Amino acid sequence: LISDDEKLHAVYDAAVETFRQNVYVVYMDCPSRERAGWLCNSFFTSRAEYALTGKSTVERAFLANFLLAESVPGVPSGMLPMCYPSELPRVRFIPNWAMWFVLELEEYLQRTGDIEFVLSARPKMMQLLDYFRKFENEYGLLERLENWIFVEWSQANKLVRDVNFPTNMLYARVKRAPAKLYDIPELAAEADKMDRCIIDMSLDGLFFCDNALRQDGKLVLSGEHTEVCQYYAFFCGTVTPETHPALWKTMVDDFGPQRSDAYAEIHFANTFIGHYLRLDIFERYGLKDNVLENIMGYFHYMVERTGTLWENKTPHASCCHGFTSCIIYWLDKFGILN
Repeated sequence: LISDDEKLHAVYDAAVETFRQNVYVVYMDCPSRERAGWLCNSFFTSRAEYALTGKSTVERAFLANFLLAESVPGVPSGMLPMCYPSELPRVRFIPNWAMWFVLELEEYLQRTGDIEFVLSARPKMMQLLDYFRKFENEYGLLERLENWIFVEWSQANKLVRDVNFPTNMLYARVKRAPAKLYDIPELAAEADKMDRCIIDMSLDGLFFCDNALRQDGKLVLSGEHTEVCQYYAFFCGTVTPETHPALWKTMVDDFGPQRSDAYAEIHFANTFIGHYLRLDIFERYGLKDNVLENIMGYFHYMVERTGTLWENKTPHASCCHGFTSCIIYWLDKFGILN
């Protein structure tokens, strides 16, 4: 680590230790209750693997497992399991996690150039898109998805009926991945249409509303807003700092680890995954100082208590969660790693 900041060194060491405890033959969520390979978490852990090793060896094995999963009890045809291989005590799946698989596959190609592997995933990707099409409504937005719709460990997870906008922002970005990977331009056109619809429907004053409810045949905004919903909008490319400067300024200046009650009606984000979306957006737009400031604000107190990084901003769940090692990736992006 190229820095003389002792506190930053401590956070980096904690990220490495967290990575070490969670990466064996596959990425694990944590070395306690979830010693298996879960999607979404892997999107972030995979970045740390490459930043630390210059390779994606574990990631390839991890992704290959999901391509090999032909039939999983309780998981409908076309959908990916949320965790594989594993045996879950309850028959559940997370449709959002299948979307994160697609985004990770896109980044895997950027990291490795392994086009053969990505092409081998095409049938699985097409089956997944076919599955989701069953839930597209008259606006081309997903409505009333099955099973466990997961946005974030926060109030956002209680705002997923009937049309959830963070999920649809993610779905639009997902459509752009196979559009590029497999040269299917019509998917990119569908994504553009979705983004326009989400902006027109969900932007409620300054902020995006989390969901719309079906009432008497019409979609009506719930009126609920979360911090993480705004992060999804920028992370997924639904909006940019140029297209929505007021929202961008508010997000940068008024949210984050030192957030006050200035917008008390906007439900707070959590570590998984809102804080990581925030950091990723800042890195994308070159805001190095903001990334470092937020890393210290979000994580240094964790390091002081456990020497590892946590799933949530409080220690009530896992205090050593693999995805958190993605901090290493951002430090590498800004040349802070040697």
